[in-house]
Parts: sequence; C-alpha cells; structure tokens
Amino acid sequence: MEKAGKDGRMNIFRRYFASSRYNRLLIQQALVQSARDDGGAPDVAKMEQLHNLDFSDTVKRVKKYGYYDEFLDAVKEEADALQKIVEAYDRRMNPD
Repeated sequence: MEKAGKDGRMNIFRRYFASSRYNRLLIQQALVQSARDDGGAPDVAKMEQLHNLDFSDTVKRVKKYGYYDEFLDAVKEEADALQKIVEAYDRRMNPD
C-alpha cells in the first residue's frame, strides 16, 4: 500500500467500495431468490455476516497500517455516492 501512494490507495479504497456495493447486490439477489427456496434464508444471513465482518476487518487493517484518514476520505466519497443513489431512487419511487 505504501508504494501505491495516496492516489493509488484512494483508488484501491474506491475499488473496495465498488466491490462492496456489488456484493450487497448479490446478497439482495440471494434474498429475493430465497422466496422460492425456503432453505435460502440462512445462506443470505451468512452472506451478510461475512460481508459485515469483511468491512470490520478492513477498517481494523487500515487503522493498523496508518491509512485510516485516507480511508475516511474514501468513506466520505462513498457516502456521497450512496446518497445520490438513494435520492435517485426516492425520485423514482415518489414522483410528484
């Protein structure tokens, strides 16, 4: 990570969050599909648990290696991007 430089680390963090969003979509897909498969719900719960554990572990690692402030910059970017997505859904779901 050190050799990547600040810009490189930010790109790594951005890819991490993009991967996280993708994984959340896969979890949502599995949840929806579990309506047809009564035994699928525990799999979804396990997927969510692993996803949340990965995030927690990632935060611990970036703190341990001294990149937490940079990670928080990426967190802000991700939060802003998610807010825009939520707002777009709000406009679609509640047209006035």
